[in-house]
Amino acid sequence: MKLYTNLFSPNARKVHAVAQELCIELDTHTVDLRGGEQRTPEYLALNPNGKVPTLVDGDTTLWESNAILCYLAGKSDNDLWPKSAKRYDILRWMFWDAYHFGDAIGRIIGQKIFRRDNPDQAVIDEGLKYFRKYAAVLDGTLHGSHFIIGDTLTLADFAVGVGLGYEQICELPIDEFQHVKRWWQALIDTPSGQTLLPPSS
Repeated sequence: MKLYTNLFSPNARKVHAVAQELCIELDTHTVDLRGGEQRTPEYLALNPNGKVPTLVDGDTTLWESNAILCYLAGKSDNDLWPKSAKRYDILRWMFWDAYHFGDAIGRIIGQKIFRRDNPDQAVIDEGLKYFRKYAAVLDGTLHGSHFIIGDTLTLADFAVGVGLGYEQICELPIDEFQHVKRWWQALIDTPSGQTLLPPSS
């Protein structure tokens, strides 16, 4: 399996983390995002969105990181993507992150990182408002459970957790949510969880 990736992308990092957790070796190609490789005809033929990650496995080409997570985990029997009704609960949290929690963090990242020389404070404030709203939902779910789906690590933890790697640079108020903070620390204390953290440079 070949993964077109770039570790500066949180969506790519969660794929690496899940592959590591599952002991899946990937043939990786780092896409030169600064050089515009993602906009070349060759890459757009694989992923018309011009984004990373993209997975190629024989005749199968997949983009969208959450779909790739499910595909990788579906290669074997494992607790990350159990063959039970828990899958729907896992999918619920993956969709929730994409539309709500991750979107809120993404608004802040857009200003704090990509527009750091001239950030729009109104957009940051709106992102923080929604972050707090949805972090409270996550905090309530984590009350009394070690991970998002009970006491077992699943794809939901990787999908939801990766955005919290920007806690410091984006000044995310994780300390306001004790269960989220405890869960996030437990996640990054695992070897694969460390892969969720953004590169230092």
